[in-house]
Amino acid sequence: MGGGAVKSLLLSLLLTASLASAEPGAVRGEVRILVIGPDGKPTPKADRSGVVVYLTGYTEEPPAEVAKMSQRDKTFFPSVLPIVAGQKVEFSNRDVVLHNVFSRSVARRFDAGKNRPGEAYVETFKKTGIIDVYCDIHEQMVATVVVVPNRAFAVTDKDGRFELRGVPPGRHPLFAVHRRDEKSNIARVEVVVESGGTATATLELTETRADDTHLDKHGKKYGPRPDYSGKGP
Repeated sequence: MGGGAVKSLLLSLLLTASLASAEPGAVRGEVRILVIGPDGKPTPKADRSGVVVYLTGYTEEPPAEVAKMSQRDKTFFPSVLPIVAGQKVEFSNRDVVLHNVFSRSVARRFDAGKNRPGEAYVETFKKTGIIDVYCDIHEQMVATVVVVPNRAFAVTDKDGRFELRGVPPGRHPLFAVHRRDEKSNIARVEVVVESGGTATATLELTETRADDTHLDKHGKKYGPRPDYSGKGP
């Protein structure tokens, strides 16, 4: 074996040993949210929960478990649901009225049709992206499914704190997205995770959208429609 071949073999062995000894790390930090007031000035938001923070730059297989988003009291629970690309989501009707869950988002269009109380609809989300979810019967019902490439994601608590675990060492883009933000307002920073270490980061979002006005599943404005409960919309 020539000298060049020996050097290549040694480098290969060293690289393999280095990768084998690398331990997953973590990313910890907070998300700050500014709210634009009537005077046009930003003020810090007290409740910073519900922000999805996630890493990109690598992919992982989705978990086998089916994620769940239910409908109760004409509300989605949870209102924000992060999942891994390829994962299934069960939309279950735990209410006393009919619901028709749907999305017209570019990342994933679907229509669950009318589901009676106790019924469920399962959808698979194969591509990453942000999917706005609505009910075609109740205009006030809004939710978001955030499909990410790996399992390094978290939803912030009231204080905006988050922690991502099981992160492979390296440099990774870190994102934060909030349901009430304009589509263009997604915070991004880069973090460097050492083997077995914990990186820290702070991200900032500006909340500017005032309402959740949207069209129905046919792309038309909502009008009066029965919810089959005898109580109106």
